[in-house]
Amino acid sequence: MTAARRLGSALLAGALLAAAAVACTPDDRAGSTFDTTVDPKDCGLGALEAAKGPVTITFWHTLLRSNAEWLEAATKEFNASQDQVRVRLAQQPSYQDAFTKYKAGLASGDLPDLVQMEETTVQQMIDSRSTVPAQACIDASRYDVSTFVPRGLEYYASGGVQRAMPWAISNPILLYDRSKLAAAGFDHPPTTFAEVRTMSKAIVDQKIAEHGISLKVAPYIYEFLLAKSGGEYVNHGNGRESRADEANLDSDTSLSVFRWWKGMVDDGLALNTGADPNSIDHLLAIATGGAAMTIEASSAIGPIEAVLSSGDFGDLQLAAAPLPSLHGGGGVPVGDGALWIPKASSPAKRAAAWRYAQFLLAPEQQAGLAVAGGYVPVRTDATEVPSLVAHWKAHPAYRVGYDQLVDGPVDNATVGSLIGEYQAVRDATRDALIRMLRYHDDPAEAARNAKAEADIAMQEYNDRVGG
Repeated sequence: MTAARRLGSALLAGALLAAAAVACTPDDRAGSTFDTTVDPKDCGLGALEAAKGPVTITFWHTLLRSNAEWLEAATKEFNASQDQVRVRLAQQPSYQDAFTKYKAGLASGDLPDLVQMEETTVQQMIDSRSTVPAQACIDASRYDVSTFVPRGLEYYASGGVQRAMPWAISNPILLYDRSKLAAAGFDHPPTTFAEVRTMSKAIVDQKIAEHGISLKVAPYIYEFLLAKSGGEYVNHGNGRESRADEANLDSDTSLSVFRWWKGMVDDGLALNTGADPNSIDHLLAIATGGAAMTIEASSAIGPIEAVLSSGDFGDLQLAAAPLPSLHGGGGVPVGDGALWIPKASSPAKRAAAWRYAQFLLAPEQQAGLAVAGGYVPVRTDATEVPSLVAHWKAHPAYRVGYDQLVDGPVDNATVGSLIGEYQAVRDATRDALIRMLRYHDDPAEAARNAKAEADIAMQEYNDRVGG
């Protein structure tokens, strides 16, 4: 365990004690949640109605650039539209920074009234017992969630309780240069791993590009390829039937992903661009002729198109398609952020946070955010908003992430995994990829070693929180 991870564990342990000094209930042992009791009064709607003057709340968010500009304008509109709630925005540098600051705030009291957290933090947020379940506000306000994308809701739910509301979400998609695929004789993108290999070989053999695809060593890419192929990342129904304590890194489906990835790199069909999380070499490879395809989050389409529009990259026809999978088809979980309401806020501030969250989740705002930066709308009726209809018609690549999220089955694989020590499992996955690609370890051996590392981290976490 690294020093950073030990520090994070210590912070969480302190946070757990600070957040709730109560004994485990039977619900704590059933499924992967703590107490599943929901009290609509905890949302504080009555307190907001009784408040004298506007209630001011602080929202910690991690939106950047055009997305942050959109949020500032939308929040200004919200503040001007009514006289009960005033919102102050506090931009955080990254999800990791926001989560670290939040855990520290559980002890210091420096907490927001609404916070955006990424998908990997769900189990730890639940375990902290520091938030009011969104279900309490859904019940209190009789909020209609029938038009929300099912997998968006399900990712942030557990034990039959909606813990947070999906908001700024995305998922990885396949990006490709249509002109390069056409030059190799293909009029459609690949849908299976085998097709990626076939197309890549044709591209390389005909010297259309140096490689068929560029692949960044990023655990989230593996996770989504696994889910799209029907594989579950961890045991116990991806941590949704009971608390996860073992990784499925050595499952047949997982090994198929690992072997395909290694085979593509070993045979020169895929360009390995390394494990630096800040690197964009996999994207640059498409622009410079190093590859014809790559994988990246759907929310990156806007910035990518802005760079490519400079005209410095020749006849590049950027297009997007759903991720390939082992056998074709399948579905993916959500990525990115959800809205959580901290319990430390007063009842009136909780209700104010929910009022603002409802605004951000409205079809018009979801459409606006999708147009601003490529995020996926969390509700189906947002796709009928004229501005988004026009945007998707003009820029079809922006729609792929949404279509991928609503296609395929809703099951434990596609809903996504709940893991207490999520980052440790990702670190183990990254290490397995590095050992295979850089040191040429056999995929089965690399997967076994990674599983052992991940299992220990998950079990130690569960022991600490009493799960």
